[in-house]
Amino acid sequence: MRLRIALSRHNLDNNQEMTIPLDYRRYFISIIKTITDGSPMFKRFGEEKPGYSPYAFAVHFARIKSIETSNKQMVIRPPVIMTISTGMFEVMTAICNGAIKMMGKETVLGMSINNIRLLPDKRIKSRTVTFKIASHSVLRGREDYLNGNTKSELEESINTHLLTKLGFLNTQYNREILPSEQYPLHLVSASGIKKGVCLHYGGNLTTLRGNITLAGETPALQFLYDYGMGVRTGQGFGLLEVISEA
Repeated sequence: MRLRIALSRHNLDNNQEMTIPLDYRRYFISIIKTITDGSPMFKRFGEEKPGYSPYAFAVHFARIKSIETSNKQMVIRPPVIMTISTGMFEVMTAICNGAIKMMGKETVLGMSINNIRLLPDKRIKSRTVTFKIASHSVLRGREDYLNGNTKSELEESINTHLLTKLGFLNTQYNREILPSEQYPLHLVSASGIKKGVCLHYGGNLTTLRGNITLAGETPALQFLYDYGMGVRTGQGFGLLEVISEA
């Protein structure tokens, strides 16, 4: 399940450019915190170690005019599009209801929500899928974050994070989202993967972007699509889009 939220400059000309921090993801984390206030999901924001989030999200801009690394800023043109994904009905319900209540009210970075759209439900039917990383993905290896150079390390990391996240969500939400025998996934191709660096909470994160082809049981592929790939998926990293199924 996916929800697309459009944000514009609050009570201002939406065609005007605006300057925002390169470390922008933290502000959109704040939006999710605000719109889920009062729901059972909100309690995770007060926990010292909340664990894996039951959703993933990505942020895109209508246009990026310039990136000013020296000032740690970027000049963009609205609208800003926030795509939120989850496999849990109650999580999507909380996010949808909260977003509707916030429509037209000023929120982060001088913007307000002006449009909400629930996207058609995407069900993966193939055992081989090529994904596009819609936002940079963060994959941790045995010693450090991965730069995408080694295929075997990528495959191991994808499966390790999948299994760890699955175990956490199954326990935290008292359900069997995906039977453990439905994994691991096989990394068919990572030729389109490139290293990136993102400023996040004042530090630099090594990230991956591009396209990746994975093969395995369809429920495991669906799990990645619903909940994102890698770590920090609740912080604006790891959301996947389906390019093709074979």
